[in-house]
Amino acid sequence: MKIAIIRLSALGDIIQSTVILQLIKEKFKNAKIHYFIDEKFKNILLNHHLIDKLYTLPLKEKKILKSLKIAFEARKNHYDFVIDMQGLVKSAILSALLSKKNYGFDKYSIKESLASIFYKNKLNISYNTNIYERNLSLLCFALNLKIDIREFLLNKKPCFISDEKLEAKLKADLSLSDDKKIFLIHCGSSVENKIYPKKRMAKLCKKLASSYLDYDFLLCFGCDKERDFACFVLEFCKDEDNVKLCKQLSLQELISITKLSSFVLGNDSGPTHLAFALNKPSLTVFGATPSKRNAYETKINFTINANKEIDATRLDKSDFCIEDIDENEIFAKIKGFLDEKK
Repeated sequence: MKIAIIRLSALGDIIQSTVILQLIKEKFKNAKIHYFIDEKFKNILLNHHLIDKLYTLPLKEKKILKSLKIAFEARKNHYDFVIDMQGLVKSAILSALLSKKNYGFDKYSIKESLASIFYKNKLNISYNTNIYERNLSLLCFALNLKIDIREFLLNKKPCFISDEKLEAKLKADLSLSDDKKIFLIHCGSSVENKIYPKKRMAKLCKKLASSYLDYDFLLCFGCDKERDFACFVLEFCKDEDNVKLCKQLSLQELISITKLSSFVLGNDSGPTHLAFALNKPSLTVFGATPSKRNAYETKINFTINANKEIDATRLDKSDFCIEDIDENEIFAKIKGFLDEKK
């Protein structure tokens, strides 16, 4: 059996989609999984243990002819199932090019309703449904599976495998001690109104660092703007010896440092979704994006939000309600978990 999975972008969405891979391999031992991703994000799935072939398309670079050539070549694989997790016109067209046996969401279940005309088989499910439940529901619809989705998510295996040599190198490069646990703090997001304010984050970091001396607090960033944010927090916490600045990480290094961490804090973004994917304790801060849809809460994975009802179909990028979340409220939630673990 050959199955093509399409989730071209973005980083967090790609990470969230990986939860379906283990279910496929569990139910169909001999299934071959081919994954289609935008070239910009390919390194997050490089050498993934559950993906038999990774196709990378330069769509972000608008290299349409090259992307079409890759799609027509892949079509020769004669897929038994093509499943489009994305639901955009471009991903839907790709699914139709790969095979007539394609599956996607119907016009009432996606932002770009036009995409649904390219699917042979369509699932109706609210766009506001939790993203993990949406992905698994589409997979079960395509492969005719019956599972308890919540039970599966609560008992899932880590969705990525970390390179142990890379872990050791990171510990050496970042001067991380074996005597201390790692508390990872991510300082950014791809969208401005998803970012928790730097002054509040600095106060939160200082309070955490002074309260938990058995942790190294590692400030991570993905670009120059996020590095400036991290440096602001570092300067505010200059009296705390256990607050450190990370280097800019590759996506494979991000997997490894997350695997090494005992707790991950950040905004609604790829790095916090990666913590969930790796079964690592985490807290994700939400503002104008819906926490109930974009994250899955467990006994170790928490969210905090601005107490607003957010419709995923009508996101407002001018809404900075994330700024109203009290850092003391976040601290209390993290403290409750860390103290219970002692």
